Amino acid sequence: MNRSLREALIKLEDSGGECLGSRFTPSQKRVLDEFLLRTACVTKMRQGNGTVYRVSNSTVFLHNLRELRPGDESGNQALPVRAQNLAFTRSTKGRKKSHVASYHLLKATTAGVTWNCDGESLDLWQLTSLAGALAIDISQVETSLVTDSPLWLVENQGLLDDTSWVPEGLHGCVLYYQGQVSERLVEWLCGKKRSPRILFFPDYDGVGLENYARLRIALGEDIELWLMPDWKRKLERYGNSEVWRNNLKYVANAEESLNLDQEPDEVLELIEALKLNGKALEQEAAFLEIMEKQRK
Repeated sequence: MNRSLREALIKLEDSGGECLGSRFTPSQKRVLDEFLLRTACVTKMRQGNGTVYRVSNSTVFLHNLRELRPGDESGNQALPVRAQNLAFTRSTKGRKKSHVASYHLLKATTAGVTWNCDGESLDLWQLTSLAGALAIDISQVETSLVTDSPLWLVENQGLLDDTSWVPEGLHGCVLYYQGQVSERLVEWLCGKKRSPRILFFPDYDGVGLENYARLRIALGEDIELWLMPDWKRKLERYGNSEVWRNNLKYVANAEESLNLDQEPDEVLELIEALKLNGKALEQEAAFLEIMEKQRK
């Protein structure tokens, strides 16, 4: 309610104290009607086929507006976004919430992995050995940060913490994107050819397929959906029907977005197998390959 009322009062103030009812949203009109009955500092009058709202007591009006908007928005543009929100709405989450920077964790899977930026070489393996991972700001779309090693995008932190699942010959670096591929990450990947081979390894479920579809639209053949070894048997043995059912709408979104005629056969085979089994397979199943080899 406070947000709708704040926006309605600001709209009224910006209009010079008088504003047509048609300029307010239904929720703004509702709270404005309650506000004028409670404070009597705004009137509502018939005008033609519509209505007009007019400030009738500016002192009371401005007092109420200051309660809802303690700071002056125009003077806070240089502040961090959430500080602007606090000044404007008394809440850091009152309006747009995203920070200017957006950090993702990146680590090397083997020695010799480096990244380059404007001619400077960054030894990612050394940093991984010292600090565990490197935080990179993916909001810097224009950065020239690139690597000549494979780049993995993984959904769950477990695959960042323990990279023993990475196959021989595909060692490089792992970037953790935490559940959903953000628009910022898509833009960062599109800003520069970050790696000669980008391997997307999500959970094999609706969310994973939808994220893959978004990446395919943005990156085309520069993105590859990676299928873990022996995934069919793992799907049958370790697949989860509840996870699959809960994500069906995302499966439909993915199929609608993808150009299935241009998808690799193995991707089409995965989608068909998931649908036929009615199960999803979480990416941690890649570790079971290691466990099963140790048992033999």
